[in-house]
Amino acid sequence: MKKTLLLIVVILAIALVALPFFGAYKTEEAFNGWIAEVNQAGTYELEWERYEKGWLSTNAVLKVGFKQPELTALFAASGEEFAIPLNVVLHHGPVLWRDGAGLGWFSGQIFLDKEQEIWIQNNLQVDGEEPFYLMRIFMNLAGNSSFNDRSLPFSISAADDTTIQVTAYAGEGKISRNGHLQYTGNLPQLSVVDESGKIAVDDMRIKIDSDFGKKVGRYVLPSSGEFSVSSISYNNEEGTGFSLQKLAAFSDMQINEEQTMANMVIKIGFGHVNFLGESVSDAALQFRFSNVGVEFLEHYLALIQQGYDSGENSAQLAMQSASLATTHLIPFGPELKIDALKFTTAEGKLNFAGRVAVAPEASQALSPFEILAYLSVDSSLLVDKPLAFRLMRQSTLRDLNAAQFEGGEQLTDDEKQAQADNQAQMTLDMLTVQGMLIDKGEQYSSEFHFKDGKAELNGQPVPLPF
Repeated sequence: MKKTLLLIVVILAIALVALPFFGAYKTEEAFNGWIAEVNQAGTYELEWERYEKGWLSTNAVLKVGFKQPELTALFAASGEEFAIPLNVVLHHGPVLWRDGAGLGWFSGQIFLDKEQEIWIQNNLQVDGEEPFYLMRIFMNLAGNSSFNDRSLPFSISAADDTTIQVTAYAGEGKISRNGHLQYTGNLPQLSVVDESGKIAVDDMRIKIDSDFGKKVGRYVLPSSGEFSVSSISYNNEEGTGFSLQKLAAFSDMQINEEQTMANMVIKIGFGHVNFLGESVSDAALQFRFSNVGVEFLEHYLALIQQGYDSGENSAQLAMQSASLATTHLIPFGPELKIDALKFTTAEGKLNFAGRVAVAPEASQALSPFEILAYLSVDSSLLVDKPLAFRLMRQSTLRDLNAAQFEGGEQLTDDEKQAQADNQAQMTLDMLTVQGMLIDKGEQYSSEFHFKDGKAELNGQPVPLPF
């Protein structure tokens, strides 16, 4: 019995001595893996300035740089390297007690170094005595990590009587052992006040869900992101201002099991906006890309990054993208669908939906005209008459102003307003007579379809010049 107990004690002693070394290895492996993924994304550049690994703890300095050419050029002129040093203090498991009792491979904190803290204290008015920025991180014995970060509230007062106030930021997230990252963050309020007025942003939130474990190539991975703001407002002494309520944006990309095709959804909308007396509400744009070749996405995103780094113009990128589309996009039969484009004004509502699809056989076409045989288009429009009149009137006014600017007939403002009223209604009536718009009493509607090289508008065939 005594021998058994002694053996157990010896085994435990060996484990307590050896396992922290394994914890140190797991710690370094995890951080180096995360750093590699961040560096590969092309926006940030992380590297260890110092990494001192001990038996029970690791002390390191991580430099966070940025790959944007603008920032590089800005700080190169002053001879300074633009990088933020972060202190990384980690404690190895499996028994953790310094950052809260528990079992895990490591726990620790990440925070700004002393020099950065001094700069912040000298240049910002910080509310709090704790470190300005702090992240707490923990990895359990199963290899799953959790973390939370926060920054203290602060304000900046500039020489031109501009004051910027930022409340405390807080975020939390987790990373699975397979590389699935989830993160949410919230900034309750940000405001900018100067002699002309005040800008206020309330309840800004972000949410990220990215599965690096299923990443394809360098850039493409299943992911979703959300961004929302409760309100944005601007008020000044003249009483004119701007307000936006319930702004929200969402994107999601999923990849099939074979990792050959991706489907993407993007949604943008807001509840209400008021600007210069104009009011728009219930605005939304929702569209999706389906059957997009992953190899095309990978090459396309690489081209964008290459163009951004080298300063190539958009025309060069467009030519290279067209070549990529022929070989890596069209063979999958891509589709762009606008599920909803809608908004409401004082004059009424507008709703639009559309779809453009290309059959895979189009990849064998030898000319753009041959591709048309494999192209299909569908669209529908429904708009209240007062809103249609206003939109047509605004378009007419722009044309009149442009013509006048180019030396055409010079009209007074009243004459332009009257002419715009007449031409707008005449144009709507003409479009209705021609069958391009359908008069539905209180609304106009229109539907267009194109398939097998044939076009149809509101149920009537449309002659084509090819």
